[in-house]
Amino acid sequence: MSLFVPRLLVFFLPAICCVCMGCSTARPPAAPSGPEAVVVDSAEEAQIGRSMAQLIIAPRYAPWNNSVEQRRLNAVGRKIAMASDRPDIVYHFQIFDSPDYDAFALPGGYVYLSRGLYQDLDTDGRAAIVAHEIAHVAVHHTVKRMQSVLGDEVFVGLVLAGVGQKDPRIIRMVAGASDAVFDLLGRGYGRQDELEADALAVKYLARAGYDPYALADTLEFLTKEKKKAGKAFEILNAPVRMSERIRRSRKEAEDAGAGLGF
Repeated sequence: MSLFVPRLLVFFLPAICCVCMGCSTARPPAAPSGPEAVVVDSAEEAQIGRSMAQLIIAPRYAPWNNSVEQRRLNAVGRKIAMASDRPDIVYHFQIFDSPDYDAFALPGGYVYLSRGLYQDLDTDGRAAIVAHEIAHVAVHHTVKRMQSVLGDEVFVGLVLAGVGQKDPRIIRMVAGASDAVFDLLGRGYGRQDELEADALAVKYLARAGYDPYALADTLEFLTKEKKKAGKAFEILNAPVRMSERIRRSRKEAEDAGAGLGF
């Protein structure tokens, strides 16, 4: 077990006791809200994402068996990640085998695109989707949202599972949160979070050498293809008018692309 666990034990001790004893009613004090709600560092967040990827995502979404396209996505993802505000974490990219349009990110840099969405976008469009999802990770939208909505018991279970805890009760509890996680992924983030992710995505695209207008172009494309959206496509479920997002993204691109030849 890694050295970070003792630090988390102090904050989450009541929840850990509850998880280990199998109770369901005791609750620890609420985690602080706002930016200070994140009480994990990058390594801890990655372990939470790993737990979710293995115990929640993998049973539902099989990877697309196409190593050539997977390597292409990895290359795009790495360029965007290095241009992001959190280039220090190890990002993981996966195309999963679904014809629907879906894309989402987990805490710690786990980014997913569906086969259907990947195939219908060009390289800049794929980069735009990846940049938007990486932006949510870069400013901790994903981990804060999971922590606040799933509750401390499940959050602690994810931490423990991520460092190799094999207690069947913990594994069952984490797996049992599957529906809640997919509901969160599909509902989209709040207005400010989505607008922030859009703005950062444009910045990352420009830094990485992609067309900064690609996000606005991709959002326009997606508004015409809503019927193809899957259950976890938060980009199309954001509580912001798509016309506003496109307008803002074009203005961000104009600013970001100044002097870059776009």
